[in-house]
Amino acid sequence: MNEENTAHEKSREIKKELRLAMNGVVSALQRKQGLSYKINFGVEIPRLKAIAAKFSKDEELARRLWEDDIRECKMLAIMLMPQEAYPTVAEKWISEAPFTEIADHLAMTILCKLPNAAKRATEWLEREEGMFRYCGFLTLSNLMRSGTRLTEEEKEAYLGIAENIESRDTRKAVILAARNSLIHYSESLES
Repeated sequence: MNEENTAHEKSREIKKELRLAMNGVVSALQRKQGLSYKINFGVEIPRLKAIAAKFSKDEELARRLWEDDIRECKMLAIMLMPQEAYPTVAEKWISEAPFTEIADHLAMTILCKLPNAAKRATEWLEREEGMFRYCGFLTLSNLMRSGTRLTEEEKEAYLGIAENIESRDTRKAVILAARNSLIHYSESLES
């Protein structure tokens, strides 16, 4: 069986597990909140992690899952992508992240582990389209919480945007992400 067929079979197996784990109440609540995926099984993150643990990291499988407009498949794609492939999918997936929930998971799992993550994140702060600015702030927050120090150039670029975010962006999620990152920044100065 070739790699593509194997990924296809694994994808089908995952979708069967998702159907069995479906939580209609959570799914309905998420739809009501505006998370309008083609399919949303309402499976909680701990259960998704348990499903992901049954499979080895697999780039082809992760890419296949990402392409589905299914909330849980996108989350599992992030969990199953091997780290060496992170640089090849990072910006594509940021631009395709449909909701902040996916972007949150993407930033925490993949983006903060990229080579030169802080530099890339400060570059994303300049980008207005899609989830780039949002992911930039989330990535920097994650990095600062884990003890990463910004270079002077990164710090200058970051603070220049974060401190004046309301004049640059009107999206509430971006403004909140910027404020939270400033809190993590000030905490990193104290440690």
